[in-house]
Amino acid sequence: MNTLIPATLVLSLSLAPAQSVEVPALPENVIQLFKMEEDVSSHQLLLFTASWCPACVQMKNNEFPALKRQNWEISESESSHIRVIDVDQHADLTEKYHVQSLPTLILVVDGKEVSRSGSLNAYSIAEMFYNRK
Repeated sequence: MNTLIPATLVLSLSLAPAQSVEVPALPENVIQLFKMEEDVSSHQLLLFTASWCPACVQMKNNEFPALKRQNWEISESESSHIRVIDVDQHADLTEKYHVQSLPTLILVVDGKEVSRSGSLNAYSIAEMFYNRK
């Protein structure tokens, strides 16, 4: 069994605890992505994460509020825009998608992986979801 190590773990150990920051509004071009009439009902982002991963916690705290303000559903539900998958609880999915580092975002369209990335800001997450990246 592989041990997952967040890419920023070494750096984060020397940093002070994360503080809450003001989350900026999404840029207008991202807001336009949300208004597109294209059918994205088959799109879902899988976020592989863990409670012990500092980069995962930082992404959730700093980037997700802006997406939630645009009515994105972010949860463990299979019907949400971003499906949060805890690697400690879902080893089967972690193995299936060959996740090697955290956080990992995987865009799935019609059940097939289209792209993947590490930690992203809200703008890049929206771009990835709409497959514009």
